[in-house]
Amino acid sequence: MKRITFFLLFLSVFYFGSILIANAQYDDEPRTDLVWQQKGFEFYIGTGVYFASKKTADYYTGAPDKDINLNLVFNNEFYNQQIWEILKNAYPYQENYIFYDKIMIPAYNIAVDIQPLGLKYRFRRNWYFDLSYSLRILTADNVFCFEFPDVPEGNKDQPRLSRNQHLVALEDRHYIDLSLGYIFQKHPIAKPFISVGAMFTYTNIRKFRLFIEEKDFDLLAIAKNPNYTPGIPDMPDYRVWAGPGYGFSATVGLKIAFSKLVSLDPFAQISVASFGNNEVNLPGFNTSLCPNFSVGVRLVICDFAVIRNK
Repeated sequence: MKRITFFLLFLSVFYFGSILIANAQYDDEPRTDLVWQQKGFEFYIGTGVYFASKKTADYYTGAPDKDINLNLVFNNEFYNQQIWEILKNAYPYQENYIFYDKIMIPAYNIAVDIQPLGLKYRFRRNWYFDLSYSLRILTADNVFCFEFPDVPEGNKDQPRLSRNQHLVALEDRHYIDLSLGYIFQKHPIAKPFISVGAMFTYTNIRKFRLFIEEKDFDLLAIAKNPNYTPGIPDMPDYRVWAGPGYGFSATVGLKIAFSKLVSLDPFAQISVASFGNNEVNLPGFNTSLCPNFSVGVRLVICDFAVIRNK
């Protein structure tokens, strides 16, 4: 809630501040040497940071009720023997181990927002359509530990709990955003804008790995063949952990027109979207609508730079 409140406050300050900048102390006559085109196409690339809701990150807890869970490793005789050998080498005093069942609900790290392609079409002086593609690369990190029940109570030299072990997931989110926008044309250089639209998402879990004392277990590969035993041929499984989604977006920003051809557009966006709507590939993935935020900057080139006939 604090993050949402802060972000909404940031949007308000950013938006109304940009309007004030655009209207403050400017001549009534525009500076025609820097006037940005009134109609036509704009092409842009952009980058920024993305703050994802932790609602969907609960897929990576490793809990037994999840589609991909730690029991895929612990209940497999081959992998269980590997874990035993790893822990014996790391904690030679212990005679037995149990899973310390206090898994935290993970959260996503701040992600990179990449916008390799965007297109705007201004069909009137102030109104435009905006079509963009974005890629957000998310990482979720969770920790747990093992308990050694045979260690005597109070023996400080032989701790009852292992060091933190890690679950690390890498998730790609693809966005296609189609929006309708309005840009304020009070000044030729500083132009605040706002847009609202619909978005289509595609979520792909690229990696989900378990690290026990730095030993790496590929949980996606194990989930494809949970009964794996050395010497027995694998059964082919073509499952992928991916699914579509949908949502809505609102964006505010400020166009800073350095010339007739190029502008720099800092922006902030809030989206409310669902992800992973595929019960076959992503059973149990949280598909409820959840808020996500991004801030960044776009480098924009108008079509006048390509076709100099306007």
